Formats: sequence, structure tokens, C-alpha cells
Amino acid sequence: MKAIVLDKLGSPSVLKIRDVQKPSIANPNDVLIRMKFSGINYAEILARKGIYKWVPKKKGFILGMEGSGIVEEVGRNVSNCKIGDPVIVVRGYSCHAEYVTVDEKYVFPAIPEYALAQNAAFCGSFMTAYIALKKMARVEAGETILVQAAAGALGTATVMLAKAMGLKVAGTTSTPKKITLLENLDVDLAINYSQENFREAIFNWTSKNGVNVILESVGGKVFKESFQCLSPMGRLILVGISSVRFNKWNPLTWWPTYKLIPRVNLLSMLGKSQGILAFHIGRLLDDKYTEMKEEYLELVKFVREHTIFPLIGKIFPLDQIGDAHKFIESRKSFGKILLQID
Repeated sequence: MKAIVLDKLGSPSVLKIRDVQKPSIANPNDVLIRMKFSGINYAEILARKGIYKWVPKKKGFILGMEGSGIVEEVGRNVSNCKIGDPVIVVRGYSCHAEYVTVDEKYVFPAIPEYALAQNAAFCGSFMTAYIALKKMARVEAGETILVQAAAGALGTATVMLAKAMGLKVAGTTSTPKKITLLENLDVDLAINYSQENFREAIFNWTSKNGVNVILESVGGKVFKESFQCLSPMGRLILVGISSVRFNKWNPLTWWPTYKLIPRVNLLSMLGKSQGILAFHIGRLLDDKYTEMKEEYLELVKFVREHTIFPLIGKIFPLDQIGDAHKFIESRKSFGKILLQID
């Protein structure tokens, strides 16, 4: 079968299609899936550079954290799907391939109203956004939220869910085209950070009170200035550090990367009664499977009730994986970027 195997680290040019052996059912809880679409996450870009930990440590593994496909075979103990079912796969790796075999705990039922491409674009971004908002920040209708990188896959998911939850939403992005996209998503305040200071815009919007909740995924200076936008009793949820430009073979990148790591003054937080939360959905799938399955079913019910669909920015053929990575790193992309496998 064809797959994107990461057998060396580096630029997008290292990503090539390889012919590898088709996986098979090895354990009674295994599910064999013929993949149709695979989502690309920024974490995979970090994995390509050798600085993402939730992937196999050895080289030669198949990239791809999530995707959608059709069940082709099941182990004798599998109970949550059957042959022919459309499903979502969320594992952390192995989804950029024509076939994948995973334990059934990494397989979720596809959403009937979604096409397979939309199902592939759903789980990683929407599960992250939903749990961050509902379970960690414990948002309430009427509160205000600032969403950084709001035009990306996670950002658009957060915006749509937050609006459906009754929040007033501010979002940052970098181009007029993406500002229009956010306005079409009914964002209350769309901020072009390349033309205006988002901190000043937030203070003007909130009458200098700051926002109740912030979803932050950039790090560095953006994290520092975002934290300054937080109101008393406010909560900031850190879900990533996309500004990282680390290259472990280039010492000149070590110190700049170190400075990008978010830091806070606990005494200052104490004085304003503020909270900072950090969230990574991948590890929870391993450690808290039962809870994550319940959250998934709750989320699916929510998006169906509110007629929410993932925003897909572009679909690349499997053999254009390098171009897809370049596109995401160019900051020109919006919504979820997918690979079409079959």
C-alpha cells in the first residue's frame, strides 16, 4: 500500500510516498480501515522537524494523526463498529496511508450528516475546542472569548462552538481575506493583527475589562500579550506553540525557541484571580479513553443540534503532502487542510 513514511527529518521535501506492507488484524480489538481522507495538523509539521513527542521515537513511522475511512475488517472482540461502517480514526500517527489498523478505542463513528472529508476534518480540532471550552474553561453564555489564529482549523472550530454556546467572540488573523472569513462565521470582533494591535483592540472592545476566556496556540510574544488581555477571574487555555521554529541541528534556534515557551508570574495571577490551563487531547485518548468517548458523543450531539460543519480550506492529493506542509507553514491556509487518499 502507499503511505507517507517519515524516515528522515527536515523540510517538507523529505515527505515522499512509500510502498509499504498493508497492515492486518493482529489483535482481537483491532480494526482495519481503508482510509479515504486524512487531516493535517500542525503537530505533524513539528513531528517532521523532530520536535513533537506524541509520535514514535524511531524514524520510519507513518505520519497522520487523524482521518476517515471505511471499516474493512474487525477483530473478534470489536464491538463499536462493523465491516462497511464509515468511521473517524484518531491515533497520533499512521493515518496518511491507504490502510490503517488500530485498536478500536481509536475509532469513532462517523457523523451521518457529514461527508467523509468533513469527518476527517472534525475530531482533532473540534474535540480540542469543545473540551477546552466546556470542560476546562467552563464557559458560560454571555462571556467573552479571544481566539488566537482564529482562521485555522482549531480557530474556526472554536469560533463556531463558542458562538453556539452563546459567547461573544473576538478572533485574530492576518489578512483581509481571512477577516472576511471570520465575519462570515459571525465573529463579533475580527482583528487583523498585521494592521492593528490586538491587545488595544480587545481593551477597546471590552471597555478595558479584558476577556473572560482566551484560546492560545501561538506562544511567545502572542502568549504574553494575550495574557495581558485576560480579565479578573479569566481563564487562558494553552493548546499549542505554533510559533516554534526549532531545529535541533542548528544551535542558533535553541535560545529563540526557549524564549517562546510561555511563562507566567503566579503572584500577578493571584492578584487578579486568573487561571492558566494547558490541554493536549492526544494523551487523553490514551489515558482517559472512556471519558473521551463520552465527550465525543456529547460533542457530536451538540454539533448536530446546532448544524455545525467543519470548514475545509483545501484538499491535497496524497502525493502532494510536501506542498500541503508548505501551504500550512506559509500562513496562507485557513480551515482544515486534508489529504485525499482514495
